[in-house]
Amino acid sequence: MGTARDTVAFLGTGTMGEALLTGALAGGLDPDDVWITARSQEHVDALTASYAVHGTTDNATAASNARLVVLAVPPEHLTDVLAEIAGQTQDGAVVVSLADGITLADLEALLPHGVAAARAMPSLTARVGHGLTLLTPGSSCSDSQADAVTGLFERSGRVLRIAEDQHEVLSPLSSGGPAYVFYLADAMIEAGAVRGIPRDLARELVTEVITGSAAWLRADTDAVATLREKVCAPGGTGVRRIATLDRLAVRAAVVSALTQAPEGP
Repeated sequence: MGTARDTVAFLGTGTMGEALLTGALAGGLDPDDVWITARSQEHVDALTASYAVHGTTDNATAASNARLVVLAVPPEHLTDVLAEIAGQTQDGAVVVSLADGITLADLEALLPHGVAAARAMPSLTARVGHGLTLLTPGSSCSDSQADAVTGLFERSGRVLRIAEDQHEVLSPLSSGGPAYVFYLADAMIEAGAVRGIPRDLARELVTEVITGSAAWLRADTDAVATLREKVCAPGGTGVRRIATLDRLAVRAAVVSALTQAPEGP
Protein backbone atom coordinates (compact mmCIF):
# COMPACT_ATOMS: atom_id res chain seq x y z
CA MET A 1 0.00 0.00 0.00
CA GLY A 2 1.01 3.65 -0.36
CA THR A 3 1.59 6.28 2.28
CA ALA A 4 -0.89 6.39 5.15
CA ARG A 5 -2.46 9.65 4.15
CA ASP A 6 -3.26 8.36 0.67
CA THR A 7 -4.95 5.04 1.45
CA VAL A 8 -8.69 5.05 0.76
CA ALA A 9 -11.51 2.55 1.23
CA PHE A 10 -14.80 2.93 -0.60
CA LEU A 11 -17.28 0.84 1.38
CA GLY A 12 -20.14 0.15 -1.00
CA THR A 13 -19.12 0.57 -4.62
CA GLY A 14 -22.48 1.07 -6.23
CA THR A 15 -23.34 3.88 -8.63
CA MET A 16 -21.98 6.71 -6.48
CA GLY A 17 -19.06 4.77 -5.05
CA GLU A 18 -17.89 3.72 -8.51
CA ALA A 19 -18.29 7.27 -9.83
CA LEU A 20 -16.01 8.56 -7.06
CA LEU A 21 -13.58 5.71 -7.62
CA THR A 22 -13.43 6.38 -11.37
CA GLY A 23 -12.93 10.12 -10.89
CA ALA A 24 -10.32 9.76 -8.14
CA LEU A 25 -8.24 7.30 -10.14
CA ALA A 26 -8.42 9.52 -13.22
CA GLY A 27 -7.34 12.37 -10.95
CA GLY A 28 -4.15 10.58 -9.97
CA LEU A 29 -5.04 8.36 -6.99
CA ASP A 30 -2.83 5.27 -7.04
CA PRO A 31 -4.95 2.10 -7.49
CA ASP A 32 -2.63 0.28 -5.09
CA ASP A 33 -3.74 2.70 -2.35
CA VAL A 34 -7.43 1.87 -2.81
CA TRP A 35 -9.74 -0.75 -1.30
CA ILE A 36 -13.31 -1.25 -2.45
CA THR A 37 -16.14 -3.38 -1.11
CA ALA A 38 -19.32 -4.74 -2.62
CA ARG A 39 -21.92 -7.22 -1.45
CA SER A 40 -21.20 -9.87 -4.06
CA GLN A 41 -17.84 -11.39 -4.87
CA GLU A 42 -18.77 -11.22 -8.56
CA HIS A 43 -19.08 -7.43 -8.35
CA VAL A 44 -15.82 -7.18 -6.39
CA ASP A 45 -14.05 -9.26 -9.04
CA ALA A 46 -15.40 -7.08 -11.83
CA LEU A 47 -14.28 -3.88 -10.11
CA THR A 48 -10.80 -5.13 -9.25
CA ALA A 49 -10.35 -6.35 -12.82
CA SER A 50 -11.47 -2.99 -14.24
CA TYR A 51 -9.59 -0.68 -11.87
CA ALA A 52 -6.68 -2.77 -10.50
CA VAL A 53 -7.62 -1.86 -6.91
CA HIS A 54 -7.87 -4.10 -3.84
CA GLY A 55 -11.31 -5.57 -3.27
CA THR A 56 -13.25 -7.58 -0.73
CA THR A 57 -16.78 -8.28 0.45
CA ASP A 58 -15.62 -7.66 4.02
CA ASN A 59 -16.00 -4.01 5.07
CA ALA A 60 -13.80 -4.48 8.15
CA THR A 61 -10.85 -5.67 6.08
CA ALA A 62 -11.10 -2.71 3.72
CA ALA A 63 -11.49 -0.20 6.55
CA SER A 64 -8.49 -1.58 8.41
CA ASN A 65 -6.29 -0.79 5.41
CA ALA A 66 -7.34 2.84 4.93
CA ARG A 67 -6.83 6.27 6.42
CA LEU A 68 -9.87 7.66 4.58
CA VAL A 69 -12.98 5.49 4.76
CA VAL A 70 -15.83 6.56 2.47
CA LEU A 71 -19.22 5.15 3.44
CA ALA A 72 -21.02 5.02 0.09
CA VAL A 73 -23.97 3.07 1.48
CA PRO A 74 -27.67 3.97 1.87
CA PRO A 75 -28.65 5.61 5.18
CA GLU A 76 -30.55 2.53 6.32
CA HIS A 77 -27.37 0.43 6.10
CA LEU A 78 -25.02 2.91 7.75
CA THR A 79 -25.36 1.69 11.33
CA ASP A 80 -24.77 -1.93 10.29
CA VAL A 81 -21.65 -1.03 8.32
CA LEU A 82 -20.27 1.03 11.20
CA ALA A 83 -20.83 -1.94 13.49
CA GLU A 84 -18.90 -4.13 11.05
CA ILE A 85 -15.85 -1.88 11.04
CA ALA A 86 -15.88 -1.04 14.77
CA GLY A 87 -12.50 -1.80 16.26
CA GLN A 88 -10.93 -2.26 12.83
CA THR A 89 -10.61 1.35 11.69
CA GLN A 90 -7.13 2.81 12.09
CA ASP A 91 -6.51 5.32 14.86
CA GLY A 92 -6.41 8.74 13.21
CA ALA A 93 -8.54 7.65 10.25
CA VAL A 94 -11.43 9.72 8.93
CA VAL A 95 -14.81 8.16 8.16
CA VAL A 96 -16.73 10.11 5.52
CA SER A 97 -20.47 9.51 5.27
CA LEU A 98 -22.34 10.14 2.02
CA ALA A 99 -25.66 9.23 3.64
CA ASP A 100 -28.31 11.90 3.38
CA GLY A 101 -29.97 12.82 6.68
CA ILE A 102 -27.32 11.26 8.95
CA THR A 103 -25.85 14.04 11.08
CA LEU A 104 -22.26 14.37 12.18
CA ALA A 105 -23.40 14.00 15.78
CA ASP A 106 -25.04 10.67 14.88
CA LEU A 107 -21.95 9.53 13.04
CA GLU A 108 -19.47 10.56 15.72
CA ALA A 109 -21.53 8.81 18.38
CA LEU A 110 -21.08 5.53 16.51
CA LEU A 111 -17.34 5.87 15.90
CA PRO A 112 -14.59 4.79 18.31
CA HIS A 113 -12.37 7.32 20.03
CA GLY A 114 -9.54 8.47 17.77
CA VAL A 115 -11.53 8.19 14.53
CA ALA A 116 -12.76 11.44 12.96
CA ALA A 117 -15.92 12.00 10.96
CA ALA A 118 -17.03 14.09 7.99
CA ARG A 119 -20.12 14.41 5.81
CA ALA A 120 -19.96 14.74 2.05
CA MET A 121 -22.56 15.00 -0.69
CA PRO A 122 -20.90 14.39 -4.06
CA SER A 123 -22.42 14.28 -7.53
CA LEU A 124 -22.26 11.53 -10.11
CA THR A 125 -20.47 13.91 -12.48
CA ALA A 126 -17.36 12.92 -10.49
CA ARG A 127 -17.06 10.00 -12.88
CA VAL A 128 -16.02 12.41 -15.67
CA GLY A 129 -13.87 14.69 -13.50
CA HIS A 130 -16.52 17.38 -13.05
CA GLY A 131 -17.87 16.39 -9.67
CA LEU A 132 -19.20 18.87 -7.12
CA THR A 133 -18.89 17.75 -3.52
CA LEU A 134 -20.45 19.52 -0.54
CA LEU A 135 -18.19 18.77 2.42
CA THR A 136 -18.55 19.31 6.15
CA PRO A 137 -15.68 18.08 8.33
CA GLY A 138 -16.76 17.21 11.86
CA SER A 139 -15.39 18.86 14.97
CA SER A 140 -13.42 15.64 15.45
CA CYS A 141 -11.43 16.38 12.25
CA SER A 142 -8.11 18.13 12.51
CA ASP A 143 -7.16 20.64 9.83
CA SER A 144 -4.86 18.10 8.20
CA GLN A 145 -7.57 15.43 8.20
CA ALA A 146 -10.09 17.84 6.68
CA ASP A 147 -7.53 18.76 4.03
CA ALA A 148 -6.94 15.08 3.25
CA VAL A 149 -10.67 14.49 2.71
CA THR A 150 -10.88 17.62 0.57
CA GLY A 151 -7.93 16.42 -1.48
CA LEU A 152 -9.58 13.08 -2.14
CA PHE A 153 -12.77 14.63 -3.54
CA GLU A 154 -10.85 17.30 -5.45
CA ARG A 155 -9.34 14.53 -7.56
CA SER A 156 -12.72 14.20 -9.26
CA GLY A 157 -13.94 17.80 -9.28
CA ARG A 158 -14.66 20.80 -7.05
CA VAL A 159 -15.23 20.77 -3.30
CA LEU A 160 -17.26 23.31 -1.36
CA ARG A 161 -16.95 23.28 2.41
CA ILE A 162 -20.29 24.20 3.92
CA ALA A 163 -22.05 24.32 7.28
CA GLU A 164 -23.87 21.09 8.05
CA ASP A 165 -27.31 22.69 8.02
CA GLN A 166 -26.79 23.73 4.38
CA HIS A 167 -26.72 20.17 3.05
CA GLU A 168 -30.49 19.83 2.76
CA VAL A 169 -30.78 23.18 0.98
CA LEU A 170 -27.87 22.82 -1.44
CA SER A 171 -27.87 19.13 -2.34
CA PRO A 172 -30.92 19.36 -4.69
CA LEU A 173 -28.89 21.81 -6.80
CA SER A 174 -25.57 19.96 -6.56
CA SER A 175 -25.93 16.20 -6.35
CA GLY A 176 -29.46 16.30 -7.80
CA GLY A 177 -28.66 18.88 -10.45
CA PRO A 178 -27.56 16.56 -13.27
CA ALA A 179 -30.99 14.89 -13.26
CA TYR A 180 -32.70 18.18 -14.07
CA VAL A 181 -30.20 18.99 -16.82
CA PHE A 182 -30.69 15.51 -18.32
CA TYR A 183 -34.45 15.94 -18.05
CA LEU A 184 -34.26 19.13 -20.11
CA ALA A 185 -31.73 17.59 -22.52
CA ASP A 186 -34.05 14.63 -23.11
CA ALA A 187 -36.96 16.97 -23.85
CA MET A 188 -34.84 19.02 -26.28
CA ILE A 189 -33.68 15.87 -28.07
CA GLU A 190 -37.28 14.65 -28.33
CA ALA A 191 -38.35 17.99 -29.76
CA GLY A 192 -35.71 17.55 -32.44
CA ALA A 193 -36.98 14.06 -33.18
CA VAL A 194 -40.54 15.40 -33.56
CA ARG A 195 -39.22 17.72 -36.26
CA GLY A 196 -37.42 14.89 -38.05
CA ILE A 197 -33.90 15.25 -36.65
CA PRO A 198 -32.24 11.88 -35.90
CA ARG A 199 -31.86 11.45 -32.15
CA ASP A 200 -28.11 10.89 -32.31
CA LEU A 201 -27.66 14.17 -34.19
CA ALA A 202 -30.05 15.96 -31.83
CA ARG A 203 -28.09 14.60 -28.87
CA GLU A 204 -24.84 15.88 -30.33
CA LEU A 205 -26.35 19.34 -30.84
CA VAL A 206 -27.89 19.47 -27.37
CA THR A 207 -24.66 18.29 -25.73
CA GLU A 208 -22.70 21.08 -27.40
CA VAL A 209 -25.37 23.63 -26.44
CA ILE A 210 -25.24 22.58 -22.78
CA THR A 211 -21.43 22.52 -22.75
CA GLY A 212 -21.18 25.93 -24.40
CA SER A 213 -23.87 27.44 -22.20
CA ALA A 214 -22.12 26.22 -19.04
CA ALA A 215 -18.83 27.71 -20.22
CA TRP A 216 -20.55 31.02 -20.99
CA LEU A 217 -22.32 31.03 -17.62
CA ARG A 218 -19.00 30.49 -15.84
CA ALA A 219 -17.16 33.16 -17.85
CA ASP A 220 -19.79 35.94 -17.80
CA THR A 221 -20.70 37.91 -14.67
CA ASP A 222 -24.02 39.18 -16.05
CA ALA A 223 -27.21 37.95 -14.41
CA VAL A 224 -28.46 34.68 -15.85
CA ALA A 225 -31.65 36.37 -17.03
CA THR A 226 -29.51 38.88 -18.94
CA LEU A 227 -27.66 36.07 -20.70
CA ARG A 228 -30.98 34.55 -21.71
CA GLU A 229 -32.12 37.94 -23.06
CA LYS A 230 -28.99 38.13 -25.22
CA VAL A 231 -30.06 34.89 -26.92
CA CYS A 232 -33.69 35.94 -27.32
CA ALA A 233 -34.07 39.01 -29.53
CA PRO A 234 -37.31 41.00 -29.02
CA GLY A 235 -40.04 39.61 -31.27
CA GLY A 236 -37.90 36.65 -32.30
CA THR A 237 -38.73 32.95 -32.21
CA GLY A 238 -36.54 32.40 -29.15
CA VAL A 239 -38.40 34.85 -26.94
CA ARG A 240 -41.74 33.46 -28.16
CA ARG A 241 -40.66 29.95 -27.20
CA ILE A 242 -39.60 31.15 -23.76
CA ALA A 243 -43.04 32.77 -23.46
CA THR A 244 -44.58 29.38 -24.21
CA LEU A 245 -42.55 27.82 -21.39
CA ASP A 246 -43.75 30.60 -19.08
CA ARG A 247 -47.38 30.00 -20.05
CA LEU A 248 -46.89 26.34 -19.16
CA ALA A 249 -45.37 27.41 -15.80
CA VAL A 250 -42.14 25.51 -16.46
CA ARG A 251 -40.04 27.95 -14.43
CA ALA A 252 -42.47 27.80 -11.50
CA ALA A 253 -42.53 24.01 -11.69
CA VAL A 254 -38.71 23.85 -11.48
CA VAL A 255 -38.63 26.19 -8.49
CA SER A 256 -41.36 24.16 -6.79
CA ALA A 257 -39.62 20.84 -7.44
CA LEU A 258 -36.31 22.05 -6.01
CA THR A 259 -37.76 23.72 -2.93
CA GLN A 260 -40.40 21.27 -1.77
CA ALA A 261 -39.68 19.25 1.34
CA PRO A 262 -38.60 15.68 0.55
CA GLU A 263 -41.25 13.05 1.19
CA GLY A 264 -40.59 10.13 3.46
CA PRO A 265 -40.69 6.48 2.39
